[in-house]
Amino acid sequence: MKISPQNSFAAYFFIQNLPRGMLLSVTPLQAYALMGNAQDTSLLLFAVSVGGIVAALTLPVLIRRIGVYPSYLFSCAMMVLSACLMMVEQVWFFSTGLFCHVFAIAAAEVTLSIYVMGRIPRMQMTSFEPMRVFFNVTALTIGPFLGVYLESQVLHQLPFLCTIAFVLIALVWFRGLGLQHTRIPATRSQSVNPLKYLPRFFSQPRLRLAYGMALARSGWWTMFIIYVPIYATQSGLGELTGAALVSIGTAWTLSVPFWGWVARHYGVRRLMMLGFGTSSALTFLVYLVIDLPTVASALLVVCALGATMLDGVGNVLFFRAVRSGERAQMTAVFVTYRDAGQLMTPGLFAVLLSYFALPVVFSTAAVWMAASAWVCRYIPKRLH
Repeated sequence: MKISPQNSFAAYFFIQNLPRGMLLSVTPLQAYALMGNAQDTSLLLFAVSVGGIVAALTLPVLIRRIGVYPSYLFSCAMMVLSACLMMVEQVWFFSTGLFCHVFAIAAAEVTLSIYVMGRIPRMQMTSFEPMRVFFNVTALTIGPFLGVYLESQVLHQLPFLCTIAFVLIALVWFRGLGLQHTRIPATRSQSVNPLKYLPRFFSQPRLRLAYGMALARSGWWTMFIIYVPIYATQSGLGELTGAALVSIGTAWTLSVPFWGWVARHYGVRRLMMLGFGTSSALTFLVYLVIDLPTVASALLVVCALGATMLDGVGNVLFFRAVRSGERAQMTAVFVTYRDAGQLMTPGLFAVLLSYFALPVVFSTAAVWMAASAWVCRYIPKRLH
């Protein structure tokens, strides 16, 4: 059976994101081993996340100067360099490598989002995006366990060597798809100053809406990944049970193509309202039954299904809203939602947990997901 170019492009994101997935759990563990304590480790990871946001905002400068394809090649080179530096078990080499790693992820996401918008027609986004998200998340689900297993059970350097190999495979696949020949509309804006195109992004209501929805979704997943294992440990279920809850919850991503079908047939707005509403209601139920760990654990797993409904839409709101002449600048701003979610969520809960017990995490997450469901009223009804 012949695979369509669109499906092959979507499948490419599995190989593209596998290097990132393999180092997702390896890097914080190595950071902790090198820094020696949780506080210094958190400070390092926080600084790198801030650097990631800054790097993403400055990417249009690079794209405007050397072009989209050379910028993609540069992201591949930075990923290879980061793996080489992080193999060296010294703090400064590792810190530099980690920043290069974050920059490479941001550069790849910006350039590949531009290629998606250049290659996939707008009306086909709701069929392509769920498949892209499916392959993307599958890589990020398999990669962490594989990376830690190879690092701890086989050879410390092996995840980094595999990362380099997968980057090269992704580059070959990219060229095999002929993406380097994709016609990218020239930008109309003469400015590459982040302080100028940042206000331009947030002055557009549809882009603000897309960013807010993506940030809420990202923040919920950040909460789930960080605080569910902590809750499992505190409640007596154990660390392994906490890790299993996260893995099972993440496994709902296998249903992303189905939710993409739902979005195409019943509309993006309805699906997003359902996803945010389901996550909000079940997360609040977790708060109410927090003293019953078995019941709360079951609810947490189902909560993740609600968030997965949102993954079925992916970044369609942004892809359909951005103007062709502003793709580089607007994409650079949009992709910061992931770093912003990873910064804001722990930061918010660090403040709240200084006054309240752990259950406040789940009640607060329920509130912002409910607010997001209400904001979904502003998504155009005709969007499919």
